[in-house]
Amino acid sequence: MRQPNILLVVWDACRYDYAVEHASFLNELASSNLSFENAVAPSPWSLPSHASIFTGEYPHEHGSNRFGDSVDTPLVTELSDRGYTTYGVSANGFASQRTGFHEEFDEFRYTGGRDPYVDGMDVSGTAQWILRESGGTYSEALREVLGRIPRHDHPLKSLANLVAVGCGELANKFESLQRIRHPVFAPTSDYSYKPENNTRTIRSMLRGHDDQPLFLFTNYMDTHRCYKPDAELQEKHLGRTLDYGELVRLNEEVAAPWAFESKKARGELDEEDVETLRGLYAGEVETADRHLRKIHEELDEQGLLEDTLIIITADHGENLGETDEMGRTRMGHVASVSDAVLRVPLVVAHPELDAATIDEEVSLDFLYDLFVSSTDGEVPFGKTVHDTVPDTPAVSQYPATGGGDETIEKYPDAPEDAVRHRSSEYSAVSYDDGWRIVAESTGERWSFNDGETIDISHSPEPLVSLSEKRLEY
Repeated sequence: MRQPNILLVVWDACRYDYAVEHASFLNELASSNLSFENAVAPSPWSLPSHASIFTGEYPHEHGSNRFGDSVDTPLVTELSDRGYTTYGVSANGFASQRTGFHEEFDEFRYTGGRDPYVDGMDVSGTAQWILRESGGTYSEALREVLGRIPRHDHPLKSLANLVAVGCGELANKFESLQRIRHPVFAPTSDYSYKPENNTRTIRSMLRGHDDQPLFLFTNYMDTHRCYKPDAELQEKHLGRTLDYGELVRLNEEVAAPWAFESKKARGELDEEDVETLRGLYAGEVETADRHLRKIHEELDEQGLLEDTLIIITADHGENLGETDEMGRTRMGHVASVSDAVLRVPLVVAHPELDAATIDEEVSLDFLYDLFVSSTDGEVPFGKTVHDTVPDTPAVSQYPATGGGDETIEKYPDAPEDAVRHRSSEYSAVSYDDGWRIVAESTGERWSFNDGETIDISHSPEPLVSLSEKRLEY
């Protein structure tokens, strides 16, 4: 039995409920394949969550939990050893050269920088890797990149990429340049991200692939701030279109977590702004969904679809200004273990799979075993997939990230309890059979059963103990 190709698509920061409502093609795939109604992110932010998917371990086991940590990818090594050609296309900086995430892939492209041309040199990714290896300055890294450009197949496009990245570096140093209404001068490189760059790169990889089985991982950042769907989708979800300046204002002054916390503390939140952001987010879910359809069509066109295992999920979800089950009103996913952040879409598709809905709670770390087991070919494919779904409670962990003093200095109006929650407090959540137990290092505990709040003393003791145990690092 031939080893299947494997495509892993991660929609960064995509929450489950919005995917169900706005991702029509994903739901089409779900209706004829395996759909998971209670998939749980291993952690509420990208670095530890990606590390869990690629190691099969929880955050307390793999240890990639703080800014600056590296991310190991033993899954890529394992698949390479089994004869797979491995490709990576990621717009997420935590799944890129910055963390060493790219090292074991045969071919890897970072698409989250300001580079306008994906067929030019990956200036952003290359510069990040040079910085990581040498510990030099960004200017030194860009100069080294400049020396490599003449040897690239597309030197002029590579030079244009370098200029764009250099403009972004200048805008970071001189904030007055951010008033220039162009993405390369925007506050972050997220404004330069285009999902088309992911899709074009994936198409190129698929068209150039040989007969070996392939593993292709891609991270689309559309559902991660900044939210900027195209004009058609803005019109659909908002009834109007926003200009560049208004998009930047909403994303930097309302959607940015600490700016949101500061506005909330000052009583300056405008609910209309929050509702607008929800509409933009819905449009971004549709954007990611349209590109999933394009990848699916490309697999079909290349004759690969009938032998490809496709997994679509998210590394975590997102708060959109609601008040969560613990009484916290948050934006983004900073230090939050709300259901909106931890429950994510998960669809597993393959022509040999029968349609089924799995309502058991599962953590995404099981995907490691799913990928490896699917390459054995010793038992029927459908049975292999079902056998890897664990029957143990799903767990999510938030290890404190540090950096509280820096946050207070930059956002003096941000509530200290929220900053402390992110920087120095730990959270763990366990899910099983409709129960959800939240434990925090402050001693606070919450219990929910099928969405209803339950006194912790009336909750399953083994699940409470599991959450408390997972606070230990």
